Amino acid sequence: MFIPTPFGIMLKTVREEAKISQGELADVLGKTAQYISNIEKGKNNSPPDDGDLLKLIARLSLNDAEAEKFRLLAYADRGMLPPEMFSYVSDSPALLNLIRFAMKNELPEDFWGSILQNYK
Repeated sequence: MFIPTPFGIMLKTVREEAKISQGELADVLGKTAQYISNIEKGKNNSPPDDGDLLKLIARLSLNDAEAEKFRLLAYADRGMLPPEMFSYVSDSPALLNLIRFAMKNELPEDFWGSILQNYK
């Protein structure tokens, strides 16, 4: 049994909301409907590459926030941070320590939201 990934779930959700078939979406990438189906079902553990992600974002008419989430979920499925984030995080020992602290202490999202509000 396969378990859909967060990226696959989002892909299916936004595709269905846009009323686009798997085949129509696959055509944008030059792939098969089975390729899209496999991603949505969690059978394909390799989401589209960056070029194909951009094509999907455009075809699905995702807004900036949706596109960023879509992209981040694709990288997460690959077990990666996007390159620009990886470089920043890996070159910032204090940030790495902060992330480790947050994970160890299971700090919730609203904690980070309150911190961001103080810096805007």
